[in-house]
Amino acid sequence: MNTKEPSEAMYDPVLLEQLEEVFHDANESFSLCRRNTNHHLPKVITEETKGLLDDEETPDTPVRTELPFFKDPKIKISIWTVLKDSIHKDISKMSVPVYFNQPLSILQACSQPAEFLDILDQAIAEQDPIKRLAYLGCHLAYQHSTIEKFPPKPFNPLLGETFEFIKPGKYAYLAEQVSHHPPITAYYIRGESGYLRYSTCRLKTKFARATLVFGNMYKEYIELLPHNEKFLFVPPSSGIHNLIIGSPYLEPNTKAYIRNMACPNEQYVELDFPKRGWTQDSYFRVAGTVYSSQGVPAYRIEGKWNTAVYLTDLRTGVKDCVWTKEPYPEHWAHQYGYSNYMIQLNYLPNTLRPHLPPTDTRFRPDQRALENGDFKLAAIEKERLEEKQRAVRRYTEKNKIEHKPLFFDLWTNPNDSNDIFYHYNGTYFESRRKERNWDICPDIFSEKLPAEVEEFEAKINASKKK
Repeated sequence: MNTKEPSEAMYDPVLLEQLEEVFHDANESFSLCRRNTNHHLPKVITEETKGLLDDEETPDTPVRTELPFFKDPKIKISIWTVLKDSIHKDISKMSVPVYFNQPLSILQACSQPAEFLDILDQAIAEQDPIKRLAYLGCHLAYQHSTIEKFPPKPFNPLLGETFEFIKPGKYAYLAEQVSHHPPITAYYIRGESGYLRYSTCRLKTKFARATLVFGNMYKEYIELLPHNEKFLFVPPSSGIHNLIIGSPYLEPNTKAYIRNMACPNEQYVELDFPKRGWTQDSYFRVAGTVYSSQGVPAYRIEGKWNTAVYLTDLRTGVKDCVWTKEPYPEHWAHQYGYSNYMIQLNYLPNTLRPHLPPTDTRFRPDQRALENGDFKLAAIEKERLEEKQRAVRRYTEKNKIEHKPLFFDLWTNPNDSNDIFYHYNGTYFESRRKERNWDICPDIFSEKLPAEVEEFEAKINASKKK
């Protein structure tokens, strides 16, 4: 069986060379192009290089206001040209040239709804259970504003890759790539006020009428611990439209639901994301109803998921604006359409490095090189990492070694015994991170193969020469 994955070598080398020249020429002449000292980070961060970097680099700010490199938005090279040739394939498995990527991984992309978690704090503080449900519905209504600017495809995580994001006093987020074939990501968010949000994510895709539709195959959940409430969270699928003709755009395009697991057919939210029409006024619309009991509406949710969402109490007629979109950073068009929150996701200040496991996606050399505008190095490193992963996979398959995730355990979902689910095992934040003990983490970013894999590959190569 051929298990080789796509790589840069499978794409037209002449095209790649032309793309490299285009980006190089444009970036050299573009006055907004800039780099910072992270461009000179070593490919792999070790205990020795951590101390060296801390001494040599200037102090970091707690947050950053922009990416270190501005990509010229006038360069229109669309990944969706590739996707049109990949109809009926799983896009989460696609390996594409780095020119088509954004400098974030799928692990980081899964954290983007965390930008809007403040409303869950409001839900925790609310004593009316139906209004708590309404707040959750609003969260679901506008969490998709991160896709408004249609960012490029994120990097596919390597098996065992992790990502944490902590907002002090607010929440802690953790994601791990728990499976590579099929590609599955598990994530967990714990809010300081007492909420949990977690899921196992595996994309399912289908192509219909010049639209590529994708969504999560598995269930998502939110728990409000102080109120002993658990909610089933069913976000809408999203669609990339105009793949064949016209300008592609991305938007949610199916209904979405939230159900109180204690009474799922009585207390629930139903949201609709209508398809855009001919006028711009029809773009980004969302509308939905919050039900207090079967067939009895209590609140109305409406607005535009990219600008503002309103909540109307149908019992009193009072209408409140529960969310407005924060302004985009200056030069957002040169920064992949990122919000201020998304600009932070790959930021690696000196004070954070010693706390992270070596598997954290911010240590990925290809992703870091892309963020800093070094497309050639990014392509080289991406190919190297993928080839290393292929070598490890050949070894584990030959020896029938099953991968075991580090911070998530395979879990039988009591709400659906047929649903694959990985549940956070409580070891990352509670012990490993506190002790900075990462001895269980695999080496996935360095140039070295594990000794046993290197020996295995040497035998394969020797047998091919005979």
